[in-house]
Amino acid sequence: MFSRHFITIAVVYFLLSSGTEATSPVNVSVTVDAIPVAGRLKVTLATCTTSKTKPAAEVSWNLGTLSDSVKVSTNTVKHLDGTFTVKSSLIATPTAQMNQQLVQCVIRHAAIKEKLEIDHKILVHYPPQLVFVTPFKNGSNAEVYQCEADANPEATHFRWHSTHQTIPNDAIKAEGNKLYFLKLTSDLSGLYICEASNEYGKGIGSLYWQKGQKPEDNHSEF
Repeated sequence: MFSRHFITIAVVYFLLSSGTEATSPVNVSVTVDAIPVAGRLKVTLATCTTSKTKPAAEVSWNLGTLSDSVKVSTNTVKHLDGTFTVKSSLIATPTAQMNQQLVQCVIRHAAIKEKLEIDHKILVHYPPQLVFVTPFKNGSNAEVYQCEADANPEATHFRWHSTHQTIPNDAIKAEGNKLYFLKLTSDLSGLYICEASNEYGKGIGSLYWQKGQKPEDNHSEF
């Protein structure tokens, strides 16, 4: 369970149209309650909040590529002192493709001449989506291959196996996300599987190795 993430993006002072300054700063912030996880139910991706405004500020979003997949929910509360708090939230079913997408919270108010735009990158966690096995350059005589995964957070556990070979043995060694061919003999030819995982799941990539030939790079989707 993730703890609340509070990110204060900007703190500004609104100058009221009467020419008197507000008695306290107007807080403008973008917050994330918990990091969304791809594949789960609809959640709040981010909330933009303005407070201490009179009248209420107008809060909207520039969603860019997310305009078709994200809904905006806005709530306005009037306080006893006559000021307003406005909260505008982005609601969506999180996907891996949303991760690192840029959105903008846009604030308009009669007391400021120009709109205020606050950049925010959407953060989404997801299990390995694609797993690749590629050659890894090294200074030894061994052939080395590296297993890489598109995941957030990064994959931290890797497991190698093969249907025709025992790993490790005197000819093959596995260390983390790397597979070492210590002896380049024809009996090692065949398919090798890398299973990469993080706390949310796993993905599988494969390597077909054959002596004297450039190996094929394969991957599989989560």
